[in-house]
Amino acid sequence: MLYMVGLGLDNDEITQKGLEALKKVDEAYAEFYTNTANIDLEELPGEIEVLEREEVEQEDRILEAAEEKDIAFLVSGDPLTATTHYDIKHRAEEKGLEVKVVHAPSIFTSIAETGLNVYKFGRTVTLPREGEPESIRKYVEKNDSVCLHSLVLLDIDFDASEAAKKLLNLGLEDREALVVERGNHDDMSITLTSLKEASESSFGATPHSVILTREKSFKEEEFVEKYG
Repeated sequence: MLYMVGLGLDNDEITQKGLEALKKVDEAYAEFYTNTANIDLEELPGEIEVLEREEVEQEDRILEAAEEKDIAFLVSGDPLTATTHYDIKHRAEEKGLEVKVVHAPSIFTSIAETGLNVYKFGRTVTLPREGEPESIRKYVEKNDSVCLHSLVLLDIDFDASEAAKKLLNLGLEDREALVVERGNHDDMSITLTSLKEASESSFGATPHSVILTREKSFKEEEFVEKYG
């Protein structure tokens, strides 16, 4: 059996179900290449081996182990917000393995703290540190066309200031933006700004996310103003 366990975004966010799964399994593995490692694994039950990207995506260590034993695969945030992890679930089920998913807080839950309605977000985009993919601008413009906010996720350790510069370089016009620093952490911070202002500002420790807003309801306006 394979347990896919979310750790949340900070210490103490793993659920009781997640802790119970860790106590049951024969082996436990974790990966942090899709998100920043802000979790103290030594505080969790049992021994946990941290895997490199190729061990997860290419070598199938997790699935091979799960064919013989009960295995826990731990990831920061929620287990299924990354395509890589959903692919693992899909391949495990194709092999006939039983998979149990234990959900946890992720950036998609923490952005609700901005005061923006979560149902008014369009397609989420990921802005890489390297390169300037044209698809980013197209997806944001498509969200704009139907008056939906755009959540822009950033590569690990990619600063919001540099991200704002890149978004402007991609051809997006200067516009209102919210910078979310260290979502769900004790030192989480939200700043109401613009892309140009953000590109000229300094922000704290990563991870960062950027929200490009569209038309807001009266309540959204009221909630967001306090971050200005």
